[in-house]
Amino acid sequence: MPVDRAERRRRMRRRETIRWARSLAIALAAALILRFFVLDFVRIAGVSMNDTLMTGDIALATKFDYWFSTPQRGDIALIRIPGREGVFVKRVIGLPGERVDIQGDATFINGAFYDEPFVQNEAREDFSIVLGEDEYLVLGDNRYSSHDSRDADIGTLPKSAFVGRVRAIVFPFSRAGGL
Repeated sequence: MPVDRAERRRRMRRRETIRWARSLAIALAAALILRFFVLDFVRIAGVSMNDTLMTGDIALATKFDYWFSTPQRGDIALIRIPGREGVFVKRVIGLPGERVDIQGDATFINGAFYDEPFVQNEAREDFSIVLGEDEYLVLGDNRYSSHDSRDADIGTLPKSAFVGRVRAIVFPFSRAGGL
């Protein structure tokens, strides 16, 4: 009789261990799916998006935004620049087929003034471009110190370069909030 009771305890512990391991495996799989396909945390390095995003901020980005839609003006996007390592964070300013003119601290889209309260300072130089099909203009909010679509080694970007959209600052807590 005592053997049966001991055997039952072993079986119950084994079942409990299997349930625990299964739960852990499901949680790990869900976390990996979220991390690689849905969400990303991005540490901001550099001053190109000051004051919206500051060096050292950690931002939350969603990766699925551009699977089914196109980048929109004002989006703070995660982009991959062909021939460069890593992802970069820039704001979408110009959309396919538009003319964008930057004169000092003023931006014009197809001749109409575009209000940009997030821009920190004047551009380093005036700039004009007419965007072709599947060409997007991305700029940093710190126009004077941003390496972006105005530079020949980056230029305009196709939709395929957009890999996510920054949604919120999560750290430091004093700056946490939606964008």
